[in-house]
Amino acid sequence: MLTFSQLSELTGAILEPANIQGSLEKCATLAFASPSDVSFCIDEAAYGAARTTKAAAVFVPENFAGWVGEAKVLARVKNPYEAIIKCAEILNKKEFTSSEIHPTAQISPNVLIPPSVKIGENCVLHSGVNLYPNVEIGSGTILHSGVVVGSRGFGFYSGENGEQIAVPHFGGVVIGSNCEIGPNSVVAAGFLEPTRLGNFCKLDSFVQIGHNCIVGSNAIFCSQSGLAGSVIVEDDVTLAGGAQVAGHLTLGKGCIIAAKAGVTKSIKPGAKVAGFPAIPIEEWRRRNVLA
Repeated sequence: MLTFSQLSELTGAILEPANIQGSLEKCATLAFASPSDVSFCIDEAAYGAARTTKAAAVFVPENFAGWVGEAKVLARVKNPYEAIIKCAEILNKKEFTSSEIHPTAQISPNVLIPPSVKIGENCVLHSGVNLYPNVEIGSGTILHSGVVVGSRGFGFYSGENGEQIAVPHFGGVVIGSNCEIGPNSVVAAGFLEPTRLGNFCKLDSFVQIGHNCIVGSNAIFCSQSGLAGSVIVEDDVTLAGGAQVAGHLTLGKGCIIAAKAGVTKSIKPGAKVAGFPAIPIEEWRRRNVLA
């Protein structure tokens, strides 16, 4: 844990109000933070989530003038992203434990299983699968050759001299039961919370699931489709081959994204979209006829 004074000393934050008592247990994103957590707000795009957060303390930019939910403390810093990383390296760093592999799981040769991994009953891991720490795989899930689960998410922040510094990802990955992930697909670790796949998800080959994504159950992602970071996918969603989704969007329940579509806005439940930028599929067909 960190006290509020230690938080200030570690990050150079100016606390409002100052001299507050108490301690913080872990780092969490605004939406998931509890009353004992510290979170961060980078820019105006996150202000909506900031207004409803339950975090005890929130790192904000020095010129922040908004309102932050139930937070006891605003912690003003030059770079909120860098500040939360410094705290997470203390509060969210997990001790390695022995992996838990159910005796019915089928593990082929040349599978990398590091510490702190859980593999459920009747799972099948084919040759060449690579798991990273803090990965949990539900029962009956199949991982084909070349699958990578739990690698660091693709995130960087600018240092004092403008250099790009890799963001560590502490959250790991949780994959549900009865999923199947095709050859050479990747599920990246979450930053502070796990990247998640629900039950009965079916991923083809060369599928990318970015860090912090939350995918519901019964998702079908065809080959070469992908999600950028922090996408929420509700149940029963289909991505056809080559479809790509930009970060921080929501795909509503049962929606269908056509082949090679580029999704730049959230999609309503049940919608069918195509093209780039993705639009309702009937409109896309009419445009093609008139072109």
